Amino acid sequence: MIPRILLAILFCTLLSCRDGIPRVVRPAFYYWKQTWTGNATERKYVEELPARRLYIKLFDVDVDEVTKAPVPVAMFKQQAPLPTGVEIVPVVFLMNEVWAKPDPKLAENVARLMEQLCDSFPAGSIHEIQLDCDWTQTSRAAYFAFIEQIKKTSFFQHRRVSATIRLYQVKYAVRTGVPPVDRGLLMCYNMGDLRKPGPHNSILDLSTMESYLGENRVKDYPLPLDVAFPLFSWSVLFRNGTEYTGILRNVGSAELQDTTTFARGAASLYTVRKDTLIKGYALTKGSVIRRETTDLETLAASAAMVAKQLQTREPVIIFYHLDSTTLEKYPLDELQKIYRLFN
Repeated sequence: MIPRILLAILFCTLLSCRDGIPRVVRPAFYYWKQTWTGNATERKYVEELPARRLYIKLFDVDVDEVTKAPVPVAMFKQQAPLPTGVEIVPVVFLMNEVWAKPDPKLAENVARLMEQLCDSFPAGSIHEIQLDCDWTQTSRAAYFAFIEQIKKTSFFQHRRVSATIRLYQVKYAVRTGVPPVDRGLLMCYNMGDLRKPGPHNSILDLSTMESYLGENRVKDYPLPLDVAFPLFSWSVLFRNGTEYTGILRNVGSAELQDTTTFARGAASLYTVRKDTLIKGYALTKGSVIRRETTDLETLAASAAMVAKQLQTREPVIIFYHLDSTTLEKYPLDELQKIYRLFN
């Protein structure tokens, strides 16, 4: 008969061996553009990363300005075949304003439209559906009720349902609640205050991220989590230097190097020297543009931070997003290094 002390040692050894098993990491991309054209660069990144999944946004649900009813906007169009051998995860983005006046037919309508838009996708390629919403403590009841309703529709039945989770929803999980889904997708971007003037980075900031994650909030979150990291940058305009005006979509680092138009200030700030028109935007003298970027070093550090806590054995690591112009700044081998930090 094996002594109890030996049984205890064997049990602990088995536990340590199990914990030493490397994760099976599945790299993936978000596709957030409205039209799939089969771009050669984007196909190359999918094939060579290699991406096991492609999360495609099908449409947004916004509130009609006149009727105040929820309406679909920015619907996905497929103009070329999707990559073969890649699992497709359809995504719908729901504006938080939708929940101010819940529509009892919304779940049925969203599911029906998603099914129609997925009709051309490869048969058998959809095993998961994702809901994206920046819900709050105030809107959680309406949003969670919507999730329960949509899971009962024929398109959602027998498929995994995942939901995006913002960092503050992890930190304040008791307050904001945990959505009734099979899986969560931890969004490691858009974590700062975009509208706040100054030289900070609202896309990805390590100190901000650390304050949200703490030492064990990801570890203790009651859903298995996949993780998404940003591959994008933007320029944020502040009229008179302090009044948030919006994002300048087509004004990048190259345009900001024009010293006759912009004066470089502290960190990532540029002051407009004179009234000017650039890329369709009318800029007034004295306005300030904050250039926010995501560099590979910060991406790697943020991935390492999450990997220490993540408990999911087979996580999907998603890069946001698949765009040929953006990908020029992110070599394939560097992206591979980042997702392999989770092995």
